[in-house]
Amino acid sequence: MMAAARRITAYLGPEGTFTETAARTVTANDDTAELMACHDIPQVFRHVSDGTAHQGVIPIENTLEGSVTATLDALASHTDLVITAELELTVQLVAAAPKGTTLDAVTAVYSHPVPLAGCSQWLSRLAADVERVSMSSTARAAELAAANGVGHVAIVNRLAAERYGLTVLSDAITDRDTNATRFVVVGTELSEPTGWDKTSVVVYIDTNRPGALLKLLEVFAERDLNLTKIESRPTKAELGEYCFFVDVEGHVLDARVGDALAAVRRTQRDITILGSYPRATPYDKDAAALAKADDTKHREATSWLDNWRAKATGRDATKGPAA
Repeated sequence: MMAAARRITAYLGPEGTFTETAARTVTANDDTAELMACHDIPQVFRHVSDGTAHQGVIPIENTLEGSVTATLDALASHTDLVITAELELTVQLVAAAPKGTTLDAVTAVYSHPVPLAGCSQWLSRLAADVERVSMSSTARAAELAAANGVGHVAIVNRLAAERYGLTVLSDAITDRDTNATRFVVVGTELSEPTGWDKTSVVVYIDTNRPGALLKLLEVFAERDLNLTKIESRPTKAELGEYCFFVDVEGHVLDARVGDALAAVRRTQRDITILGSYPRATPYDKDAAALAKADDTKHREATSWLDNWRAKATGRDATKGPAA
């Protein structure tokens, strides 16, 4: 029997980062999964676009730092790819060092700027003359600490510590235990609706004038659709020109969501659907039931209007448009 073909998942590298942890979580139940570390976010998108990888995993938002703008820009420019899933991981950091290192004899601490800022209280308890060195990634910090030997500490996740043979000196060292990162999976096909979904779009407003954003928001408010995120980014076409990234609860196949997106398409300069996919937040039975009921009411109202339009043209609405 032939072995099953390997399914490659590209992710933002290097190895040992939180994104690798996210990619391993995504592929945990896939025996044919193979991970591919990429140098940057555009490379992840290129590998998925050209078929080298069947999906990609990238960070999109962090509790402390907000949105990952490189991911937003890549999503807006790669219209052949869509978000197919999302997941949230709590950022759990440890202080790790080569064997033989003790906390009272640390000479340097390496990490990415965000973990360094997020572990300020733990760092303040070290000697005042300990050097703090910003690195391009936590994985690179672990690599450098391992190479420089005793006395050099890296603030990293456990995966990186294990990968580079470091010993954990302290765990749970972040100032807050609520720090988390949201990751998205990108692919070529929209996900099926689950009843607990989110739709992401990028909207280019028709004219930059007073009330333009309000007009956009009213489209969703009139249909009782909850927006979980709205953020502006430069279009990169002209100075002072912006587009809006919007996350709305529901799937593009839901009646109200589809109607809202069609209205935006009709009233704004352009809209690109970035994906409809299952929400990472815990399932809320009451909220899902309410959304389903609202969708039913919307379908009934649309059917009611179609019947009256049919009477106006003297035909049965169930038989389709008049010839």
